[in-house]
Parts: sequence; structure tokens; C-alpha cells
Amino acid sequence: MTTLERSRPRLEENEKNAIVVRLERNQKDLIQLRTKLNSYRCEPKTYSLYESIENLRSKMDSLSHTNREIISSLKDTRKAVNAHLERAKRQLAEFRRLNEGVDEYLNICSSH
Repeated sequence: MTTLERSRPRLEENEKNAIVVRLERNQKDLIQLRTKLNSYRCEPKTYSLYESIENLRSKMDSLSHTNREIISSLKDTRKAVNAHLERAKRQLAEFRRLNEGVDEYLNICSSH
């Protein structure tokens, strides 16, 4: 029983570190996505494209801000990983949707 009790915090710490690493990687990916959108090839040529790119940028800002909040909360050793696990999973799913949105926008831009 004591072995299980000692290994549990270690497992939680490993899980917490894995989530932090993944969110930090997402932060870097967000910077790369923003760089792509700032490219001259991605300048909006219609009003709907302008609205789309502004919406994507707004989502990027929101994701980046929330990523930083979750990362700092997870690095706070006083808080348990369970409190932020669901929030982190939602962040990762939201990042995937954003990435798909950027790909779609880039495809539309290349066809104009």
C-alpha cells in the first residue's frame, strides 16, 4: 500500500509535466501559425476573408492566453493536475480546430 501511495504522486507529476510540454509546444505552433497568416500570400482579398483571418487571429490570442494560464497553474506545485486536466484537453482540442481553420483559410487564399 505504501508503494502505491509513493508512486501516485510521481505518476501525477509525470502527467503534469507531459501536459505542460504539450501546451508549450502548442504555444510554439501558435507562433508559427501566426507567422503563416502574416505572410503576404495570405492577405485577405475579400471582406469575408478579412473576417476569417481576424477571427483566426482572435482565436490564436485567446488560445495563447489560456495556454499560459494553464501552464502557470500546472507549474504551481500546490495544485493537483486533475483540476486542470479537462481544461488542458479542451485546449488541445481547440488548438486542433484552429489548426484546421488556418489550413482551410490558406487553401482558400491560394485559390484566389
